[in-house]
Amino acid sequence: MILHRNQKQAKKIENCHDGTGVLWCVEMLADYKKTTDGFKYVHDNVLEPGASIGQHLHTGDEELYVIVAGQGVMRVDGVEQSVQAGDMCLTRHGHSHDLTNGKDGPMHFLVICTNASV
Repeated sequence: MILHRNQKQAKKIENCHDGTGVLWCVEMLADYKKTTDGFKYVHDNVLEPGASIGQHLHTGDEELYVIVAGQGVMRVDGVEQSVQAGDMCLTRHGHSHDLTNGKDGPMHFLVICTNASV
């Protein structure tokens, strides 16, 4: 399967997971109702300067954030760490995370989600 980025439209999402500001999301793969193991969705995202994705718990799935450009703060299970281009954050089943972009510019990141065997 080949998924072409240039054939997808960005969706404007405001206050994602009760965060603040605007997230631009391109759904490269979106199989949200998938119940078996495997990829559930892949998003190509841009978080505007100063915006955030609110804290949320993962149940039954795992999510990998890959920071492509920009910098900010990722919090996993309440522990904050700075993130920048090249960093990745893995949030496993039963854990929570959130992300806040810095104010210097947009943050570009990929989100890859798979169902977890629980």
